[in-house]
Amino acid sequence: MRKSVFVVLAVAFVLSACSTETKRKLGLANQAPDEFMVMSRAPLSLPPEYDLRPVNDMSGMQQVDMEERMAGMDLSERKLMAKIDAAQTDANIKAKLEQEFREMNAEK
Repeated sequence: MRKSVFVVLAVAFVLSACSTETKRKLGLANQAPDEFMVMSRAPLSLPPEYDLRPVNDMSGMQQVDMEERMAGMDLSERKLMAKIDAAQTDANIKAKLEQEFREMNAEK
């Protein structure tokens, strides 16, 4: 028993003292990837239509009356809409926003 432990330890010490080539052949050495063998990939490119597309003109859509919208709401939603004065809407809000946006861009 004592001899076998000594032999195993001696073999372990002898193998640990081997060159890296011997360790590699025995499968004891880690192999790092060769950085020169790595294939390079083409850089990422954006599609030609990456930007947002313009919003469709919605002027032809029919305006829904606020009373019709509130008909499908429950009591808590109606109270919230009354608190924020949702019934006092401006029918020309889109035109006003577009005008303000044009003025803001003209200032730049």
